[in-house]
Amino acid sequence: MNCSTLQRKLTKFISEDKVKFSTVGDIMSHQTQIDSAFKRNCFCYNYEPVFELIKPILKKADFVIGNLETPFPGDPKKFSGYPTFGAPDELGTSLRNAGFNLLTTSNNHSVDKGSVGIDHTLDVLDDLKILHTGTYRNEEEFQKNRILYFTKNKIRFVLLSYTYSTNGIQIPKGKVVNLIDRKKIMEDFSLIQKEKVDLIIVYYHFGPEYVRFPDVYQKEFVDLAFNEGADIVLGGHPHVIQPYEHKSIKDKFGVLKKRLVIYSLGNFVSAQIKRYTNGGIIFNFTVTKLVSLYGQDEFQIEDINFIPVFVYVYNQNLSTDYLILPIEDYLNNDKEIKLTNRAMKLMQEFWLDTNSHLKNNSIK
Repeated sequence: MNCSTLQRKLTKFISEDKVKFSTVGDIMSHQTQIDSAFKRNCFCYNYEPVFELIKPILKKADFVIGNLETPFPGDPKKFSGYPTFGAPDELGTSLRNAGFNLLTTSNNHSVDKGSVGIDHTLDVLDDLKILHTGTYRNEEEFQKNRILYFTKNKIRFVLLSYTYSTNGIQIPKGKVVNLIDRKKIMEDFSLIQKEKVDLIIVYYHFGPEYVRFPDVYQKEFVDLAFNEGADIVLGGHPHVIQPYEHKSIKDKFGVLKKRLVIYSLGNFVSAQIKRYTNGGIIFNFTVTKLVSLYGQDEFQIEDINFIPVFVYVYNQNLSTDYLILPIEDYLNNDKEIKLTNRAMKLMQEFWLDTNSHLKNNSIK
């Protein structure tokens, strides 16, 4: 019997409430992905096949969180890939259909399409009823919605989102993009302390690209978030997966409890094909609220696990298509979808890289 189980037996808890999360990294939109989604028969875009095979996994969660690393400019003439991203609205629709209901919009590509890109992206997400945080149409909206609160099963959550930069592109006048700034972050946490909140999640867009371990800067701001009272920190931007830690940390209020960080969730979908970038993970955890008979409820982060996924790029009907595969289901290549020998080799390599990296370097 572990300590957690023993503690529960010794405490009078009258019920348990659980909320399941699936979290992913960067949702990218390179030009070849846009071209692949374009359908000549209707002059429209369709991203549904990209997410079809991981949809059943995501649908098991109460909340699915990802980083939307592209604006939706609305005008097809403004659709483009790297270095200034701009994707069709249909990507948002397919993300919703796949199960995403929480997206962060603050990243280094937030202002790639200027004011229109910020506004139209938020319009699309609002129409799709996808909760979002990180960018704002104006100062008034920022002041009203700077803290994203959401509730499920009697547990009240907060999601905060910050980016290290906007690639040197000036934030349009009047618009707001949450930047990683010590003073700003501490102000946000001060506002949260005035509310009744059960659990705080922070999603940072930070860290050096293509580096598989966090640097001093990442650790500094993760420590800041935990010191201010955060329970979970998610990271993105390096485009490769970095380790996670689930360990006891005391905050500035003297509260000692187990908190969770994954420094980089890596790519979720992209056209990047180099080793470590051509896949990602679905990082899962459950937040459990133990309701005490004596009024002292307890919150625990449990069932932490990850599912490696691989972006299979293949040619079909004279076009290049993208498909996110849950790797474990396809390791024997005995499904209806048959991978080429080269794709199998790359997928197996990503599988081994990911499992060994996270299992050998994470703190559980």
